[in-house]
Amino acid sequence: MNAPSPNLSTLHTHAPIANTGSLSLDECRKGAQVRIVDLQAQSLFGSQDERVTLRLKELGFLPGAQLKVIGFGLLGSDPLAVQVNGTKFALRRAEAAKIRVEVISGSH
Repeated sequence: MNAPSPNLSTLHTHAPIANTGSLSLDECRKGAQVRIVDLQAQSLFGSQDERVTLRLKELGFLPGAQLKVIGFGLLGSDPLAVQVNGTKFALRRAEAAKIRVEVISGSH
């Protein structure tokens, strides 16, 4: 008998953050290499939060994925540029705030 496959829309979305050493991606500095710990709810998105979470997961922002912060917008504002799985993405800070990470190297 096969086990049911996990539903991406419910994986780690609202799980409590067990590791207090994590921080949100928008708190990281340029050059930081980090590993995604979890994606958490962001009240800013309201009823669209689940869709934003699902879209981030579809793009490869999954727990365990490693990424690098490669830059910021003018004066350190939006967007935040990151590289995950060899692909560069620009995220709004609100989206980056949904992503909990742990630092692998570089300062946060």
